[in-house]
Amino acid sequence: MKNINVYYGPKVSFEQILPKRIPITTLTQLVVKHDAKRKEYVHIHKIEGQDQGELVEEDQEEIKCLVAYSEEYAGISEHAIQSFVTFISQYKIGKLYLQNPPLNIVQQFEKINAKIITQRHQYECINPAVLKKISSTYSSVIIGQERVKELLLGALYPLTKPENKKPIVLLFYGPTGVGKTETAKYLSELLGETLFRKQFSMFHSSDFSSYLFGGNHAQNCFAKELLERESNIILLDEFDKSHPVFHSAFYQLFDEGVFEDKNYNVVLEKAIIICTSNYRSEDDIKRNLGAPLYSRFDAVIQFTSLKNEAIIKIINNQFNAQYERLTEHEKKLIDATDLKSKILSKAASMDNVRQIRKLIKESMSIILVKHLIECHSDI
Repeated sequence: MKNINVYYGPKVSFEQILPKRIPITTLTQLVVKHDAKRKEYVHIHKIEGQDQGELVEEDQEEIKCLVAYSEEYAGISEHAIQSFVTFISQYKIGKLYLQNPPLNIVQQFEKINAKIITQRHQYECINPAVLKKISSTYSSVIIGQERVKELLLGALYPLTKPENKKPIVLLFYGPTGVGKTETAKYLSELLGETLFRKQFSMFHSSDFSSYLFGGNHAQNCFAKELLERESNIILLDEFDKSHPVFHSAFYQLFDEGVFEDKNYNVVLEKAIIICTSNYRSEDDIKRNLGAPLYSRFDAVIQFTSLKNEAIIKIINNQFNAQYERLTEHEKKLIDATDLKSKILSKAASMDNVRQIRKLIKESMSIILVKHLIECHSDI
């Protein structure tokens, strides 16, 4: 092998750099091939009464291009990871491409002074044109949070400077269903990427320790998922729900854009890390998260409760959106004007988008299922 091509990024972009006219053998295929060949080798030597050693030089098979996808490392043994270079050296490999390899594999190649060519996926970045787009469209997508738009634009501005590589870390706080998560989705869609989202309310047990700090190489972990992400918008949803003992895991990530566990190292540049929470005040945040973590946020942005004017606008938007998703037959069964009027009459009792969306869906479904039952009443 002349070069070791190491690629950090999602599968979709990794495949774009692979040779197009050379037969490719995946790591999984090679392991299956190797196991089958070794069983045959052992069987023959048992019959002949010979020693069972490793496959010898003359047994080497040519592999024109070996490709190891990120998810394949979990499918091989710990021994194969620890002796990866020795394992593949049993074959004449022309080209080698590794997607998001564990640290141990890269270190093995460094020890033998192999020439490593490293490439990283280029994520979309915030630029003046994106800020202008946010300024003109945010309020029509996230309704009732005009102050958030101003603070968000100010927080994102440093990312427009070429010399600024550090991620911007934001904490959104306020009541549920008022636009925190939707703002992260909005930013990711604006950049044309798939949002990287982790629901932190799920992580309370000791399993989260292995997920954050790294366990067996075959286990899933936060670092590996970061390497595989397709967006530089990173949403840590319900960040306030994770156990405080794990907060220290984020210090280096928030400070330098580096996250490292025992198996992987991730470098994030110009990323936007958004943590959402249901805290009601900054004092509440400081008390629960503690000063060391609180001080690492570049901006702490409050999302306020929705006013009646915003509720009415959201009802209209959500009703129209859900109505348009109905079939033509379903639309004929619903008196849209009458139903929307009834829902608007309840505006004063609603305070968030989820509640509104649920009420509209239920109201439409009740009408439609009633017609369905009436049509089949004689069956």
